[in-house]
Amino acid sequence: MNPKGVNLTDVWNDIPPVRHWKFKSKKRTSNQLSTKVLFRVVNIASQPGDMVLDPFGGSGTTYDVCEREDRYWIGMECESCDVIIERLENNALEPHENGDYVEK
Repeated sequence: MNPKGVNLTDVWNDIPPVRHWKFKSKKRTSNQLSTKVLFRVVNIASQPGDMVLDPFGGSGTTYDVCEREDRYWIGMECESCDVIIERLENNALEPHENGDYVEK
C-alpha cells in the first residue's frame, strides 16, 4: 500500500458511459465524454493556469472543463463549431457528480 494513499489504477469503473446516439440531440453528432473523465484527466495532467490542447473539439466538453478548472485551452474541430460555441456561451453543460480531489 502506498503511504500517501491509494494508487491510481488504469481501470475507472466509476465513470458513466458515453451517451448512446439515440439519447443525444440531433444537432450534436459527436459523442459527449463524461465530465468526470475530463475533470480527472485535466487535473492529473495539468495545473491551474496551464494550457490544454484538445485537437478533437467534438461537443466542447473538454473546453468547458478547462474553463471550470482554471486552465487555458486551445481547440480545433473539422466540422462546424456552432454547437461548441452555443454550449460554452449558454453554460449548457451539467457536470457529473465528482468527489475526486488532487492532493497538493
